[in-house]
Amino acid sequence: MSMRTTFSGLSIALRALQTQQISLDITGHNVANVNNPNYSRQTALHAATKPYPAPMMGYTPSSGQLGTGVQISQINRMRDGFVDLRLRQQLHSKHYWATMEEGLRQVELFFNEPTENGIHYALDQFWDSLQDLSREPDFAAVREVVVQRAQVLVESITGTRSHLQSLRENINGNIPLKVDEVNSLARRIADLNVQIGKISATGSLPNDLLDARDAMVEELSQLVDIEVVQDHAHMIGVTIGGASLVHRGTSYGLTTTAGEPIPGENYKRVDIIWSATGNGVNITSGEIGGLKKLREDITGIMGRLDEWTLDFALEFNRRHAVGYDASGRGGYTGELDSDVPENEGIPDFPFHFFTFENHPYDADDPAHPLDEQLPFAALNIRVNEKIVDNANLIRAGLQEAVGNGENALRLANLRFDPIERLTKKNTNTGDQKVTIGDAFNSIIAELGVRTQQAVRMNENGTNLELHLRNLKDSISGVSLDEEMANMIRFQHAYSAAARVMTTMDEALDTIINRLGMVGR
Repeated sequence: MSMRTTFSGLSIALRALQTQQISLDITGHNVANVNNPNYSRQTALHAATKPYPAPMMGYTPSSGQLGTGVQISQINRMRDGFVDLRLRQQLHSKHYWATMEEGLRQVELFFNEPTENGIHYALDQFWDSLQDLSREPDFAAVREVVVQRAQVLVESITGTRSHLQSLRENINGNIPLKVDEVNSLARRIADLNVQIGKISATGSLPNDLLDARDAMVEELSQLVDIEVVQDHAHMIGVTIGGASLVHRGTSYGLTTTAGEPIPGENYKRVDIIWSATGNGVNITSGEIGGLKKLREDITGIMGRLDEWTLDFALEFNRRHAVGYDASGRGGYTGELDSDVPENEGIPDFPFHFFTFENHPYDADDPAHPLDEQLPFAALNIRVNEKIVDNANLIRAGLQEAVGNGENALRLANLRFDPIERLTKKNTNTGDQKVTIGDAFNSIIAELGVRTQQAVRMNENGTNLELHLRNLKDSISGVSLDEEMANMIRFQHAYSAAARVMTTMDEALDTIINRLGMVGR
């Protein structure tokens, strides 16, 4: 029967010292990264070394195998893949709604309702001035107030529309910057994949590199909705809408392309495509998804404001056309697309109260009425310059008689009178008639509902993200109390191993230096 070497005890003590020393180093690494949010706690897995003697043919030790000590079999990174997956999914949603909330709150500030600086207040003031004009149509000051209130209303409408357009252009211009961030993160993830794959091939776990890559994946998931798959070599593949963004050591970049400018606007819609194929990218969530949806929503709000402005101007001009001005001229009773009566052909005699800048028609010619599909109405609406220059041209009366203000009263009653065209457009109101004010309020109400939805979803998303991060920290976070306990444990184990080393040294000293002294 073969026997263990006398020096095997030293080997056992040496392995114990080395193992405890590595464990202390890992504990120190954990403590050093206690404030690193992207760090995952590491632990050393202790395992017994191969026992002695090794099994062989024809020999089985009757007393059993003897242990040879301890070693570090693996340094583990404490991470839960399911929690990481849920956190990435939540980051998609949370940043989508955070982007929506921020943008819609800005839109609400542009409308500024209900305040004295909003469109609705300016509209009420305009109706009040027409009410005053119906009572005192001969006073020039009252007529001037109507013109001034009309200009304030127009400025409120055009100012709001301009702000919306600028916000949409800013959002549109921000999308390529976010795409550049996606490309940068994709390249860095691919580079880390290569390094991780090389180290994993040696049988080691590149824990710190894995942490760095996971941090980039989290950052990427804030921008776009991604899917992540890890292979046997700890390399990951990242996809967007089923198409590969990163595959092992290769990244496939995105790019943006600008469409044709919209006539009348200096706006080119930016679309996201794959650089290699030119195919569109299906991004529905994350910050970029939120920017795309916000851009779409703002376009819709601008369209509704344009439509409301045009409906308001058309109806007001129709009522204004049948009246008489302070000189007794007017009284047009035909359709807006009929021939112009003789008295309407008088030079500098306005037919429309509201006109639209850059509109290809004669503002004073009822044979060329406002196009009911006129785009950018809220951006181009103006008070007729001839009326601005001469307020006596306002058609306040329904008769040629001096002092008649019946038409001004009809114009003021637009505040209360339902408009058939608006009622048909707002089918959700049922049999309820829709006034000009109601139509504008529906725009504000819809905006408010969308904003509240974004606020609520963002708050819920923030709470869920916090919960998932706390759950992640409970698994991956560094606890100083736990690390201090481990430090004491490994320190005592190290001291005990050193004591074994000392004991074996004393035994060897006895064998080498004291045995065989008889007869000297």
